[in-house]
Order: sequence, then C-alpha cells, then structure tokens
Amino acid sequence: MTALAGPSAGVRRPLGPAAAALGPLVAVAVAATVMWLLDPPVADLQAALAREQAADAGAGLTYWFNWYGGISPGSYSSVVPFLSQLVGSRTLALVAPLAVVALALPLSRGTAHPALFRWAVAAAAMSNLLAGRVAFAVGAAVGLAAVLALRERRAVLGAALLVVAGLASPLVPAFAGLLTLPLLADGGRRSRPVVASLAGAGLGVLVPFALFGAPGAYQFPWTTLALTAGLALVVWPALWRTGQHWLVPLTVAAALVLFVVPTGVGANMGRFTYLVLPCAVLAWSRWRPRPLLLLLVPVLCWSVFAAGRDEVAALDDGYGAEDYEPLRAELLGRPDLTGYRVEVVDNWSRAGSHSLGPDIALARGWEDQTDNFHNAVLFEPGALDAAGYRGWLDDNAVAYVAVAADPLARAEQEAELVESGLPYLTRVWHDENWSLYRVQNARPIVPAPLVLLSASPAELVVEVPDVAAHPVQVRPNRYLVARSVADPDVTACLLPTEDGWITLQAPVPGTYVLAGDLSLTGVVGRDSDSCG
Repeated sequence: MTALAGPSAGVRRPLGPAAAALGPLVAVAVAATVMWLLDPPVADLQAALAREQAADAGAGLTYWFNWYGGISPGSYSSVVPFLSQLVGSRTLALVAPLAVVALALPLSRGTAHPALFRWAVAAAAMSNLLAGRVAFAVGAAVGLAAVLALRERRAVLGAALLVVAGLASPLVPAFAGLLTLPLLADGGRRSRPVVASLAGAGLGVLVPFALFGAPGAYQFPWTTLALTAGLALVVWPALWRTGQHWLVPLTVAAALVLFVVPTGVGANMGRFTYLVLPCAVLAWSRWRPRPLLLLLVPVLCWSVFAAGRDEVAALDDGYGAEDYEPLRAELLGRPDLTGYRVEVVDNWSRAGSHSLGPDIALARGWEDQTDNFHNAVLFEPGALDAAGYRGWLDDNAVAYVAVAADPLARAEQEAELVESGLPYLTRVWHDENWSLYRVQNARPIVPAPLVLLSASPAELVVEVPDVAAHPVQVRPNRYLVARSVADPDVTACLLPTEDGWITLQAPVPGTYVLAGDLSLTGVVGRDSDSCG
C-alpha cells in the first residue's frame, strides 16, 4: 500500500534534472515581472525608448535630427530600434534576457559546471536587465545563438549570427572575439568553428563601423580600470591549465589599451569582467564548485552592485514620464520654439531624451560618446564660463534651457552656471522639478535668408532663395542629402564646416528636403555629385 500511495508525508524528493535546469529561467522571469510591475526609469532604457520613438517618426538608420544636431541611429544599433517598433522597447528589454537564459541550457552541456554556468548566465542577464541595456541584451541573445551554431559545427551560420549580433550591439562580437582568441594557443587555429568565430566577431565589429562610423570616445575612469583588470586577475588561477589560460592576460591588456586610447568602448570593458568572465570560468575551470564560487565572489559582488546602483538611483531619484509632462506642455505652448532646439540639463534618469517627445528637438540627448565628441566643454572641470556657454548655445541653435531641480552629477557644472544668473538667460517658467530659461536673441537652426518650412525627426524642409552657400546648424553625415521637391534627382551640395556643422548650396533656387538616404554613395563616404 505504501508503494502505491507514494512517498511518506514530510519526505522531500529532489527536483528532477529538467526542473533544476529551469531554475535560472524562472529566476529571470520573476526579475522581469518585477521590472514590468515597477517600471523604474532606468537610465539606459530611456535611450532605447528614444531610439524607438525616432524609428516610429521615420528617422531610420541614417539620420535623426532630434539629437545632437543630427546623428546616425545606426551607429548605436541597426537592429534594435526596428525590433522595438514591433514589440516595444520595454517588452524587448524583458524578453531578451529570457532568450539569453533559454539558450544557456543547451550551451551548458559539455561545460565543466553546467548548473553553475546556467546560473552565472542568469545572473548576468538579470544584471543587464536591471541596468536597462536593451541593445546589449538583444545582441547577447543573438551572440549565444551564434555560439550554439558554432558548437554544432555550423560555421557559416555562426559567423553570420555574430555579424547580426554586431548590428544589435557591436560590443557583443567584440567580447566574443576576446573569448575566442585564447583558443588559438590551444590548437584552435586548426578548428573551423574557432576561425569562423574570429571572422564573425571581426566582421560584427567592422560592419557597423564601416556603415555608420564611431560616435566618439566613452569615458574610462581609473577606478573602473582597476576593477576590470584587478578582478580579472583574481579569477585567473581558475583558468590555468585550460584552453582559456590566456583569457585574463588578454582581458587586462585590452583594458589597458582602451584606457590609454580613447574609443567608444571605454568603461564598457568592465562588463566583460563582471558579466562574461564568470560564465567563462564556470564553463572551463576544473576546480571544485566551492572554491570556484569563493573565487568569483568579488566579481559577482561588482555585478550586483552595478545593477543595484542603477535600480536604487532610478527608484529614489529618477524622474518618470509624468515629471516631464508640465515641461513638455510649457515648451509646446511657446510659439518661438519652432526652428530651435532645447538644451535639457537632465535628471539622473535621462528620461527627457524621449519624454519630451518627437516634436521637440534636443541640443543633446543620451549618448555619452557623442556628448564627449561634440560637447566636451560642458563636462571638463573649469572649462565652462558665461562667454563659452553663450557660444555653445548659439552653435547648437538653442532657444530654451531646461534645468532639473536634481540634475545628474555629470551636468552639475552646467546647472550651476545656468542658475548663477547669466545676462542672456531669462527664467520664464518653473515648477518643483524644472526651471525653464529663454535664450535672448537665439540663433536658429536654419538662418536667413533660408526659410525653414517644416521640421521633424526625419527631415527638414527648407526654402532656398538663391545659389549661394548658406550655413545650416545640423551635423554633417555621409547619408545626409538635400533633394529638390520639384525634381528629386537634383540635390544641393552639403559640405562640413570647420566647426562641425554644414553649408548648403543649391544648384537652383527652390524647396529642398534634408533627410537621410541609405545609399551606396553614402556607404563609401563620397560627397554628393552636386558638390562637383
């Protein structure tokens, strides 16, 4: 009777292998559900929402007028904005980590510590989820699919998927290449999957760069360098006498190079140490689980701290969409805003990058690399003064400056200068979160004698009265063209100026539409034929 009735009351049966394998997926699903319910204004997610908004407005991959005077959205991600159009950035941010953890299940087979490997991938996915990095999460999911294909010896498919991962986030194939390089010293040069992985990783980095260039350098504080290199060295002993013996020295060398040579990667190199390296250690190391986990504690603490810091700051200090609504309404009610930009000295959440909406062009946005390239004067200690700031406002065609009551740390210098009482700024409105200042005699985006007929995130329509060269305060770009409305085959000449803007010279007077155009001429970087 006992055998038929099953186990006695109080006896706990261990979970089966399938149930145990699903534990990491369940944990990430719970984290995603909590994120969906709380919907904190996490900073990185705001950038994804802004790019989704740009895609909805028709900006495409090539040129977006509403940030930084004009940028190529494709330089950050070519794939994610369009996926966000289909399902929404928030949904994508929640689904991509689930895909990452689901792919970790088949990938864990054959690793040194399959269960711990799956939990490490889940921890990395949750850390990235809490930071709101949508493009990196999507790229990671595609990247893991590439590794799975390479494991199945489908070299061409694996390499192609790494290129696609690079179109989502170029950081993913860069990390994949770093993981693959040590295998060359372990006979990998004779392995087709290893060679395909390196080829795919290289193309995954080069293709986005060739199509859209690099936006600028990202900061890399020495503290992040110390953590990136130091914690990697801590776990190095676990990889001795494995195929990944050289992974940590290569990681440290890469971090040092990126610290010395400014690139768009910068402090993002830290993600390799606290997201990727624990997974590699658990996949390769033959140490016993307990000492291995003890060795990984410092790295895992950094991962938890990085995610927790973003969440706590978002919940405690971050402005939500409702905090921007009064400012948006005030700006849209001002008739003198048309043809000008707004400088937003934003809150920690940076939600102003999208919450002010597609009808308001921002002088800046939420992309530190582009900020560092075009607007370094705003962040260098002691570099900003009243005269220099006036010149910057004129260059960027700013008519209004909005200052958050609780600005992010990087913007405190600018906020203090604005609030010090500048003679060319007049406070015209405020509430508990914002102060709005009007710039006296602001310079427009399209100066006379040109006439701006209409503006959107995707295009400017300009009336050109003559064939002279005229300055226009938008950024040069290989894909930016100005086509005649009367004859689209007629294009105006757009040339960069020494101070980083453009001049427009039409072959005949008329109405011209400035917009991005993904063309072979743009890909190879040639000027328009109309420039002679």
